[in-house]
Parts: sequence; C-alpha cells; structure tokens
Amino acid sequence: MNSHQQFYARDSESLIDPPPTRLYPLIRWCFIIFLFSFVFDYRAPDIEFGAARTGGSIFQFAFLGIALAAGGLCTLLGWRFLFVRPGVYLVLLWWGYIAFMTVITIYQGNELARVVRLMVSPLLVGLAINVTLITACAGMRPSVAVRWFLIVGVISVFWKLGFGVLGTGIPLSEVRMEILSPAIRFLFAWVACALLLRKKFTWWVFVILAVPMIPTVLSVTRSIAFPIFFSGVAAVFCLMLGISWRMYDLRQPVRKLGVIGATAAAGIGCVVVMAMVQPRVIERWTERLFDNSGAGSATTEDLSSLMRKAEAVSMLEIMDKDPASYLYGKGIGAGYYWSEDYFPELFLVYPENRHQFAETIYTAGHSIWTYTLFSSGIIGILITLGAFFYCMWLSLHSGYLNSKTVMGRRATDAYLIFLPFIAMLATLSESITRNPFDERLTGVLFGVMVALPQFFYNRAFYLTHRETLASTAPQLILEEEDMDAATWEGSFPNPTTR
Repeated sequence: MNSHQQFYARDSESLIDPPPTRLYPLIRWCFIIFLFSFVFDYRAPDIEFGAARTGGSIFQFAFLGIALAAGGLCTLLGWRFLFVRPGVYLVLLWWGYIAFMTVITIYQGNELARVVRLMVSPLLVGLAINVTLITACAGMRPSVAVRWFLIVGVISVFWKLGFGVLGTGIPLSEVRMEILSPAIRFLFAWVACALLLRKKFTWWVFVILAVPMIPTVLSVTRSIAFPIFFSGVAAVFCLMLGISWRMYDLRQPVRKLGVIGATAAAGIGCVVVMAMVQPRVIERWTERLFDNSGAGSATTEDLSSLMRKAEAVSMLEIMDKDPASYLYGKGIGAGYYWSEDYFPELFLVYPENRHQFAETIYTAGHSIWTYTLFSSGIIGILITLGAFFYCMWLSLHSGYLNSKTVMGRRATDAYLIFLPFIAMLATLSESITRNPFDERLTGVLFGVMVALPQFFYNRAFYLTHRETLASTAPQLILEEEDMDAATWEGSFPNPTTR
C-alpha cells in the first residue's frame, strides 16, 4: 500500500460516519459497562431443573444492578436518539412486548419472585436496544462497537469454560451444557462474516474461530452445528447479494477459497488436538450422534426429543383448559409440568434422579417457541419472530443504502453490515433444538445485535447527504490560461500584510 492509499484508508474512515456528539465520551462508557455487566454471569450448581427456589446470588444481583445503572443512565442521557428511525420501531416493538407480558402476568396472578427472575432476559434485550441505538447516534463507529462485542464474547467463552469445569465439580470428560457460553453463536456468525465478506484477510479469524470451537467439541452439543452451518449459508447469500450491489467484485469468492480451506484445516486441527488430549470426547460424540436414546437403547426415540415433548404436551394440556390463553398466554412465571406419559421411558435413563421431575416447573423450558406460546401466546410468537426478521431486513436494507454511496461500499468495515443478518439466522436456527435465551448474557448480546443496523443507517444517510451537497455545489472551472499566477495577483488578501 503506497502513501496515497494509506492516507485515503486512514482519512476516509473518519469521514464516512457522522461526527461524535458532545455526550459521546460518557455514552461510550455506558455502552462498554453495559456490555460487560453479565460477562461473568453463571448458573449456581445447586439450582437444578425444577428447583423450588429461584436462586440469585449477591454477585448476580450486582450484575443486574450494573446493567440497570448503565442502561438507565445511557437512556437518560440520549433519550432523544431513541426517536431516530428505524430504531424507534425496534424500541416500540420490544418495549411494547414487555408491557404486554407484564399485563398478562398480572392478570394471571403469577408469583412475583418467579416473574422477576424470568423477566430479566427480555428486560436486558430492551435495555441493550436502547443503549446500542443511543451509542450509534452519539457517534461511535460500528467497527468499534463490534470490537467491544467480540471482546465480551471471547471473555464469556473462557469464563464459562473455566467455571463449568472448576465451579461445578464435573470432570472435563463429562461436562456438557455447563461450559457453553451464549456468545458462541455470535462468534461463529462473525467468523463466517469476516471469512467471506471482509475484503482483507485478518488472522483474528483463526483466533476467534478457535475460541468457541474448544467448548463446542468438549460439550458434545449437536445443536451448535445449526448456527455454524447457517452462518456459512447466510454469509454466502450476503456475498452474492453484495456482488449484485457492486460492493464486491466477481473475484471475491475466488480470493476466499484459500482462506476457507485454511480455516477448515484449522478447525479440523482443533478437533484432532482435542481428541488427542481428551480421547473420551470422541466416544461421547459417537454415543451422542448414533446412540442417544439412553439406557442401552431402551427408549423409543432420542432422549432430547422425549424431554421436549414431555414439556410441550403438558403446556398444551394446561392451555386447553383455557382456549383463550392460546392468544395471549399464561404469563411469565406460570407453572407447568412434564407429561407423565413420558415418565416410564425417562425413568429408564434417570433411575436414581426421579426427584428432578418436579410436580410444578417454573423455568423457561428447553424450547423458546413452546415456552413463548405458553407464556405470551400467539401474540408473543409473532412479536419474537418479528424481532428476528425485522433485524434481518434492516441489515440487508442498510447494506443496500450503503451500496448506493461511493464511500459506503468501499469502507473497510462494510462487511459488518451483514453481521446482524447472519447472527439472527444463526440464533434462529439454534432455537429449533434449544432455548438460546436461557442465559441472561443472551439478552445483552441479542439486543446489541438487533440494534446494530442503526450504525449503518446513520452512515448511509450521512454519506448520501454529503454526496448530494457535493454534486449540487457550484464548481469553479478554470481554463488553461487562467492557471497563470499573474492573472490572480492581487485578487486575494496577503496574510502577511494583515
């Protein structure tokens, strides 16, 4: 890169986004503190499925206090930015959903302690949307926001891995969901985005790929395959879309073949190393993939399917007693149970742990969709799906608007325009088999990702305004004879004579 190119790359990055506002330094720290509020969150080992108490340690209350303080202060400082379109529609959608759930919960008379515990994740999503929209309008660049997002994700993965092994007492060869961070799906989404859509290669792709791969392999969790696969599919789709919008040239896929091959080799290498260090992992993966019925294949189907069916059937039985609840649900914190029709097979797998099957269960369940239907009905299902698909549409639409500008499609961080689309599809795919909102940190990360397109809308509107002014401004056209210095002598004041 020559000196002219270096100057253009350095200078253009400061020109493509709106200048920071006066409140930006303070809002920036609110954003960072809010992101880190639940990075060290954990689930107490003594709070098992169906536990009678709701849990909550002094540390977790401190995490919540930090999130509320940072989110609340940011909202007070920049509440005017919440009316900027299209972010205002996200604010109305999600906070309207929270208000709706609150009304239904009060109407159903659910226990307050359980309601508060289960409302934390939706509340964090709403605060994250507020904080991210305000930060975007205050002047933070999208690459800076995503950088902090990735730092939080990487720290969370290492924290969950360490706490899951050391804090629960479960051997490394047997640990499963205890070591999985909610940031894993978002890290895989960024890797797919950077791998295919970033114009210049960065070694950070391999580093960030290795971080979530370690707990994924150790945990023997099949559902992680969904966000990995769909992140790749979404990235390919966005690349094709970017080529049609002239954000990339036709050589972009060819240039990425070597990087993709190296990344695949690195991923396989990580798996091989983990297999050599922990041979038991390969055996567990074989059992998980080909013999997951449990109890010596005594059950009729996959154990995970049995659990989800037992849960879903009971919820439908409860709602059948009040058909109107299919529309608005039973409210957050409503109790349910596992259908006794599935107990005989489940007891074959857990003969010594029958106490796990409590008479009344208050957790959010294994599936986000069955529990959303149970707690907020068809209305809740539509709003939740709307949040996913609206964010995906905003991501693509902001990309289209930036592709219409000269500098927007040439920015070094233009690939991040498609990150929300890829991340939403990855999270949506994982929800098929598990509840991605089972962790509080998911509320923070999901809310930030939902509101991320606002950064690129701001950029597109700013660049469009600048380019319109440039095209309509009067231009001075000089003839060749006008270039003679003598022609202009005395036309301008001499600064030395002032």
